[in-house]
Amino acid sequence: MDPLTHLSSGLMGGLAARRWFPEAKFLVPACLFAAWMPDMDIFFGDGPEFNLLYHRGVSTSFFGTFFLALALAGLYKLVSRRTPFVRAAALFYALALTHVWLDLITTYGTQLLAPFSNHRFALDGAFIIDPVFTLTTLALILAAWLIKKHRHAIALTGMAWFFLYPLANMGMGAVLQNVYAHRLDAEGVAYEHVHVTPDALSPRFWKVVVTAGPDYLLDTMDLFGDREPAAPLRVRRADKTFLRKLGEQQSMFATYAWFTKWPYVEETDTPEGRRLVFHDLRFTSTNPVMAWYYRGKQPPFTLTAQLDKSGRLTAWSYEGGVRTQDNNGDGGFRTGIEEKLQ
Repeated sequence: MDPLTHLSSGLMGGLAARRWFPEAKFLVPACLFAAWMPDMDIFFGDGPEFNLLYHRGVSTSFFGTFFLALALAGLYKLVSRRTPFVRAAALFYALALTHVWLDLITTYGTQLLAPFSNHRFALDGAFIIDPVFTLTTLALILAAWLIKKHRHAIALTGMAWFFLYPLANMGMGAVLQNVYAHRLDAEGVAYEHVHVTPDALSPRFWKVVVTAGPDYLLDTMDLFGDREPAAPLRVRRADKTFLRKLGEQQSMFATYAWFTKWPYVEETDTPEGRRLVFHDLRFTSTNPVMAWYYRGKQPPFTLTAQLDKSGRLTAWSYEGGVRTQDNNGDGGFRTGIEEKLQ
C-alpha cells in the first residue's frame, strides 16, 4: 500500500490510543513511525533482484515486526518513562501488523513468515493506490482531530475501516468472479480459472485474469457499465520452468519466476536469435486509466532476455517499479538495469 495510507493508519491509531495512554509523551509521532517502520527495508536494497527478494520480507513479517516493535518500545521508554514498556510494545506491534495487513491486501503481497519461509501471501482487497480508501481515511482523521468530544470513537471507527473496506472488496471480487465465469460459460469459452482483483480506481474498475490453456485472458470489469466492451487481451503464459532454467545463467530469471504470479511472454525473432520480454499480469491492465498512463511505456516489473540461436542468454534488462538514476551522464532517468553477458 502507498506510504500515505500507512502513515494514516499510524495517525489514526495514535488518536484512538490516546485515551489508554494518558501519561504518554509524543504518542502520535511514535505511532506514525510504528505504522511506517516495516518499510525500513527500502534503505537496505542492493539492486532490483535484492528488492524483489527482500522488499516486504522479514521487516513485514509476523516475526520481524514483533522485534521492531520491541526495539521501538525500548527507545520510546527513554522519551516517555511513565509509559509501561509492555503496553507500548503491544500498541506498536498492533500498528506494525496493520502495516502488514495493508501490504497483504494488495496483489504484490508480503512474506508473512519470513525469515522461515519466503512464500509471498497476497489477498485481493485493494489496489496499491486506492483514492476511495485513502480519502475516506483522511476524512475520518480530520473528523477525529476536529471533533474532540468524539475523537476516540471516530478514531476507532477509522481503524475498523482499514479492515472493513478490503474485506468488502474481497466479497465483491468473489461475486464478480462468479459473474464473469457465467459470462464465459454462456459464450462457450473454455477456461480453467477466473481471478478478479481490484484495479486502479476500484471499486469501479476490476481486473480479470482468466487462465485458458496456454494463454491468459486479461479483461476489465467496469461497474459503471461498459459502453463498448472490447475483447479480452490474450497473452501467452510464460513457462516458469524455462525462467528457472535461464536462472542457471543469470539468477534474476529464477528470482523473477519466484516473484511473478501470472507471468506472460512476448517473443520476437532477431538476427542474433530471439528476444523474450516477460511481464506479470499483476502489473498489466486494460483499465482505461492504466492503459492511458502506460501508453508507449513498458509496464513495471518487465524482464527482457536476448538469446542467441543456440538458446544461450547473451543480454538481459529489467524495468522495475522504482525509477533509478541513469549513468549516461545527461542527468536523465531510467528504470532498472541492463547487462550484456560474455
